[in-house]
Amino acid sequence: MNANRNSPGASIYLQPPNREPYRENLNTIRFVATVIHELLGHGTGKLLSETAPGIFNFDVTNPPINPLTGQTVASCYRPNETHWSIFEDIANSVEECRAILMSAYLVDNKDILAIFEYDEKTELTADHLVYLSYLHLGVEGLRSLEHYNPDDKKWTQAHSQGYFAIFKHLLMEGDDVLTVHHDASTSALHVTVDRTTIISNGKPALGRLMCALHIWRCTADVEACRPFCENLTSVEGVYEGWRSVVATRPERRAKFVQGNTFLKKNGEMEYREYEESDEGIIRSWVERCV
Repeated sequence: MNANRNSPGASIYLQPPNREPYRENLNTIRFVATVIHELLGHGTGKLLSETAPGIFNFDVTNPPINPLTGQTVASCYRPNETHWSIFEDIANSVEECRAILMSAYLVDNKDILAIFEYDEKTELTADHLVYLSYLHLGVEGLRSLEHYNPDDKKWTQAHSQGYFAIFKHLLMEGDDVLTVHHDASTSALHVTVDRTTIISNGKPALGRLMCALHIWRCTADVEACRPFCENLTSVEGVYEGWRSVVATRPERRAKFVQGNTFLKKNGEMEYREYEESDEGIIRSWVERCV
C-alpha cells in the first residue's frame, strides 16, 4: 500500500525521513520485541516467597542483596500471596512494563539478533533495527495517550500504561536520547532519537527502570513500587498537551488481509491471496465460510 502520511504504519509521530523505514520494518520491530517480551520478559523472575509457614524458596538465613538499597531484601511473598494479590490494580501494568523493558533493553544484543538472522550484513542491519526500535518506543509512548482518560485520571490499557511509563522515563532520565517536538500552532507532534547515545544513555536508563520494577515485583515491595509508578504514569503539564493532539489526530490502524486454503476436487491444495483493500478483507472472510 502507498506509504504516505496517513498510511497504516507510516506514523505521523515521526519526521518524514523516518516514516518509510519505520513502516517497512514495523512488523520486524514488533516481532523481535514480542518474542523477547514473552520469553525473557514474562518468562523470567523468581518471586521470593514463604511457600508455607517457615518454608522459603530462598536462603532466609543468607538472603540476597537488594541492588536498589544495597541491603538484604526486606520483604517477600507470604503463604497464599501472589503478585496479583499484592500489587492489585497496578499488577498488570507493572508486569507489562517490565516485559516491554526487557525487550527494549535486550534489542541491541547481537547474539539475540543473530537468532533472528540480523547482523551488520543483512539488508536491515542490526544497528538500524535498534534505532527503529527506540523510535518505536517513542511512537508507542505518544500513541499510548489515547488510552488515558483525563476525567478520572485512569489508564484503560495496561500495555499502553507500560509504554507511557518507559517513554516518560526516557524523556526524564535518558539524557536527550529521546526528544519530543510539539508545535502548538499546527498541532505537529513527533519524536526523534539520537542514535549516537542509544547505548550510552538510552540503554542504561531502561536498565535502571527495569531493575527497579523487577526487584519490587520479585520481593513483593508494593510500598516502593506504587508511588513510583503512579507518579511515572501521571499525565500532567506538557503531557496533557500532547494527549490533546493524540486524541484529536488518531493514527490509522493497520488492516490485515488473510489468505485462505482450499482443497480442490483433485485433492490438490490451493492457497488464495486477496487484494490489500476493504473489499479484499471482506472477500477473504466470505470465502472462508465462517
